[in-house]
Amino acid sequence: MTPFLLVALLLTATTQVIATSEQSSMWADARRGADGGVLGALEIPLTNETTDSETLLNYSEMTPVVEVYTATWCFNCVTTEQALDEAIGDSDIMRIHYHRHRSEPEDPFGNNATEHRWESTYGDASTAEAGLSRVAPSTVFDGERMHLGTSSSSSTLTNDYSTSLATGSSWNFIGTAQLSVSVTESGETKFSWNITDLSVDDDDVHWTFTLTPWLLFVEDSASFPDGSNGVEDYLHVLHDAIELDGLEGSMIVESPPAWDGDDVSVVLLIDWSKRGPSVCCSPFLPGPGVVAVLLCLLVASLPSRRER
Repeated sequence: MTPFLLVALLLTATTQVIATSEQSSMWADARRGADGGVLGALEIPLTNETTDSETLLNYSEMTPVVEVYTATWCFNCVTTEQALDEAIGDSDIMRIHYHRHRSEPEDPFGNNATEHRWESTYGDASTAEAGLSRVAPSTVFDGERMHLGTSSSSSTLTNDYSTSLATGSSWNFIGTAQLSVSVTESGETKFSWNITDLSVDDDDVHWTFTLTPWLLFVEDSASFPDGSNGVEDYLHVLHDAIELDGLEGSMIVESPPAWDGDDVSVVLLIDWSKRGPSVCCSPFLPGPGVVAVLLCLLVASLPSRRER
């Protein structure tokens, strides 16, 4: 390989590194000390007429997930949620809004389980970035990319969110997931799930992937005129969160009642995490500093006119 070809290849690598660095600076890693995200979600409405219902989706049909930490007194949350509305537009996105609950004098939504879901998943990253495990507003895309507060890293917050949405999951999966709801003879509601068919779409994968299913109960809209940020109708309100034991199973659950109306849905949210070798098996992509040093050495090694 000639020095000129090496220079061209290294310049290309430098461009890729800089572009990736500029993009990732828009957000923080949502899972501090862990490599994971949200694979997707399935949803079944739970109306007063719901008796038996089932949904079976291929991975490619599953809805991407955006999780928001908010509060009814949070004025900045109004700004971020408007920007999120603009970024999502007509796209099919599952939005889940966690409301502050512990030590909370105003916000009536959420419970200890929803706080646990947020803190156990995103609390370390939030603490590292903002000093607190629960910060309103926080917005997480695909369980991987966390945006805190209202400051934008690009021209606008909407552009930041649009970039995060377009980035998508770090991994593609294949297979199907199933969620069903049935009412027993005694009138109890039984939820069943099966995600055993899901696997990572990579024949040469060197990591071990673990999937963790959750049942989330989300209300489309809940009216609370006493909220001091003036929103009044709060959307995508998470009322309860249950971490499921196993990739397949059934359990009787008493669904939380709707705050008002008849618009609660059950969501099967699927977390993924990976562990295993990452250094030995990942393609080497030199950082800008390394590239600069190599370029200097290569230029110095080029034959001068005097030598020719």
